[in-house]
Amino acid sequence: MKAAKFPLILAIVALVTMSACKNNEAYKPPTIGSLGEVLVVIDEHWRERPEGQALMEILRQPMVALPQNEAIFTVSSTPHRAFSGTMKTYRNLIIVNLGSDVEKEGVRYFGSTSFAQNQAMIHINAKTPEKFIELVRDEEIKIVGYILRHERERILSSFNTIIDASLSQTVLDQWGMSMTIPNIMRKNAGTGKFTWLSHETASLSQGIMIYSFDYVGEGTFSREYLLNKRDSILRYNIPGPSEGSYMGTELDLPVTYKRFTLNNHETVELRGLWKTVGDIMGGPFVLFAHHDKANNRVVVTDGYVYLPEEPKKRNYIWQLESLFYSVEFPGDKTNEEATTEK
Repeated sequence: MKAAKFPLILAIVALVTMSACKNNEAYKPPTIGSLGEVLVVIDEHWRERPEGQALMEILRQPMVALPQNEAIFTVSSTPHRAFSGTMKTYRNLIIVNLGSDVEKEGVRYFGSTSFAQNQAMIHINAKTPEKFIELVRDEEIKIVGYILRHERERILSSFNTIIDASLSQTVLDQWGMSMTIPNIMRKNAGTGKFTWLSHETASLSQGIMIYSFDYVGEGTFSREYLLNKRDSILRYNIPGPSEGSYMGTELDLPVTYKRFTLNNHETVELRGLWKTVGDIMGGPFVLFAHHDKANNRVVVTDGYVYLPEEPKKRNYIWQLESLFYSVEFPGDKTNEEATTEK
């Protein structure tokens, strides 16, 4: 009997060993780097030349609708020879392959990689400097959008682990839509027609305001109509620190406009600066106007950031924006987001 058991033990050990090997092969470490960080793998020969500068200009362009200049991404670089170890696990990677040995020219976007979990990776492949610059300029919007989408998905995934079930249910009951509300948010004074949530620290205020109005035709989604509605509603619902002051929109500076489809409903995004009429407070805002077609109305998710001591508001606006991408109405048929601009 003992002799018969020995082959069985060997077989079990072999199976366990094989399973462990397979699990190790499948294991991918988490990404490293902070929100908005991009590592560019590019040799020194190209980095300081027009080719490298063309790419860096795209990645370091100012983010729109912030009160101080902030680059859209925080960029660092490394040559190919040093690209090893934990560097391969950076959250956002752009790998430049430039030279006559390149087999297939073009820009490749990788939905997943073998280096790390939830990693965004782009390869830019060109035989000549001229072709590289052409590719970078032609793909600028797609390169930036690809990285932004991955950052947004990571933020939302993180917030989905700390959902405030009570606040999320309150939003569903009051507004007839589902939306991720993290437990860092607290409900402020509001009415049946206005919800105000905020995250407050000693130096930061992040707020979400939800309100709605009737959809009265195509003009409802114009920039002017939405801003007029915004200012009239906030005037009576967001008081400022001094008597008679209130939140409004800074109309002397540009407000960006984008129209797209989100979770199968039409949406308009506005970005700009808010101000306190009658006081000196202000900062950036991002607003999504969602068309709830089934109820012939527009529901607005409007977010603001107040961080007067630091010119670092980019990430906080991204966090609010990511939450707005989670909005769904019962009539929405799909949970997938599309960004077809009009």
